[in-house]
Amino acid sequence: MNPWTLAKKDLLIYFRDRAGVLLGIGLPIVLVVIFGAAMGTLGGNDSTIGRIKLYVEDRDGTEASRDFVATLAQADGLRLVTLDPAEIDAGETESARAKVADGDGPAGLLIEAGFADQRAAGGLEGLVLFRDPAKSIEQQILAGNLMPALFQAAGDELGRGVLLKSLDLFDFPAVGRDRARAILDTSWDDMGALVDSLGGWQAEASPAAGGGDEEEGEPAAGSSAGFDFGSLLTDALGLEVEDVVGGDDAAAAQRSGGQAHAVAGMAVMMLLFGLIACGGTLLDEEEQGTLDRLRLAPGAGRVILGGKFLFTWIIGLLQLGILFGFAGVFPIFDIPVLRDPLALGVHSMAVASAATGFGVLFAVACRSRKQLEGISTMVVLAMSALGGSWWPLAITPEWFQKLGHFTLTAWAMDGYQGIFWYEKSLVEILPEIGVLLGIAAVTSALAAILWRRRVRV
Repeated sequence: MNPWTLAKKDLLIYFRDRAGVLLGIGLPIVLVVIFGAAMGTLGGNDSTIGRIKLYVEDRDGTEASRDFVATLAQADGLRLVTLDPAEIDAGETESARAKVADGDGPAGLLIEAGFADQRAAGGLEGLVLFRDPAKSIEQQILAGNLMPALFQAAGDELGRGVLLKSLDLFDFPAVGRDRARAILDTSWDDMGALVDSLGGWQAEASPAAGGGDEEEGEPAAGSSAGFDFGSLLTDALGLEVEDVVGGDDAAAAQRSGGQAHAVAGMAVMMLLFGLIACGGTLLDEEEQGTLDRLRLAPGAGRVILGGKFLFTWIIGLLQLGILFGFAGVFPIFDIPVLRDPLALGVHSMAVASAATGFGVLFAVACRSRKQLEGISTMVVLAMSALGGSWWPLAITPEWFQKLGHFTLTAWAMDGYQGIFWYEKSLVEILPEIGVLLGIAAVTSALAAILWRRRVRV
């Protein structure tokens, strides 16, 4: 006997276990492909990180405003949706602000009447940016793509104004601000030399221009210990910004929005795992011989499958109820879970129905518990990644977002986000509920067909 003999024996055993091979080799490949596609590293030049939808409502209607919109449309990271003011006024479509408030997109831009005059004067007054603070990643991408268009629209005067405003935003020492303004009036290139001559100013306490009484080492009022590129840039550009969802506290809104996404995402993913395991009890009963005895009763085939559907669906509702109850009661979560119990209950029943259909379908299609575990793990993780349980779909390429909505995960997430964050009513989430019930009907019908064939064999 030698080590190779034992290793050969173990290799043969390992490769006989198809489910184990699938999990150990197939799953990493599938997840790598999905992660790479989501982050825009596959598919060549057309596969950039998701283009952020920006609703544009032009109330100025001048050549200057149209040129500005055309410049925005050229940004690689933006997908503009222009809204006709006449249709908005006639009630045929919603305003940019309403679109963002309903969760149709992360941001909207209102170009107010008089924008052309402000642009001629070198300013940006007349632009209002509506934001969804929960979509913080999208806001960073949006800010980076807005900047070139805004600079092109306002010219050099905007750049000079941004630098001057940045002196306040970054706590530039008061003793150096007059010198900085003088240098900006003559040459921007000398700014680097000034910053170097005031070495260490970032670590020093500095009162705001005109005096101040902040303690040394403490951030100035209104500042934040973190770095939010999106907020800092819009402040520096002088844009009027309105967060239309989540209240006036932007930081709290971001936290609540992130929690709503995380709770909904994990709830759907773990529901799928749980209900596939429940459906798998059909395989356990077959292995134990219980199923053969049940089949002897008249009409047992339909009754057995119907009972399994009902059992799995009830377990799904219990799982969702316990999870959302915990999220609503536990003090670290600030999510209005019970804001609309009717909408939450009906949507959860639809989600549980769709997940039940998948769970029983997998159980009927697989021949062993080990096979079920291997295949279902790969499919559930893939659906969770594609459907937005792990990251916002808005940051993924457009084709990825469309593909994600072929999964029940994406529709379940849309419904829960609508209830928790956008305060949608039951009527407003009926499209998501309808799709989920459709998924439940299709998967249940397929499970019934496969079950009839299996019973006959």
